Amino acid sequence: MKVLFAIFITFLSVNSYAMQTKAPQKIAYLMTWADYTGGVFKFVLENQDEEAQALCPSGYWLDGSSDKNAALYGFIKDAYQSKTPIIVYANEALDWDGMITKECKLQLAVGF
Repeated sequence: MKVLFAIFITFLSVNSYAMQTKAPQKIAYLMTWADYTGGVFKFVLENQDEEAQALCPSGYWLDGSSDKNAALYGFIKDAYQSKTPIIVYANEALDWDGMITKECKLQLAVGF
């Protein structure tokens, strides 16, 4: 029983790293790189709330080369080009090691 409880607490603590922006924001800029990043893209929101700015001061990233993430990259690109406000859900514990700044790994984006 103690083992099951420990496993349950472990899974709950993983979710504690999830953050979300409080209000829909437009994407200020979107960055992609050539081959050396393996398809990673990064974007920054125009006016992040204080909590998001503290947790993810340099924006959000995701590996866009994976089939599963390609659709999310397409959504982010379309939201940027059409200036559609989005709410972002990200994991602040997963920083991209390709930059010295602090970015959070994108988990979900919702357009408004």
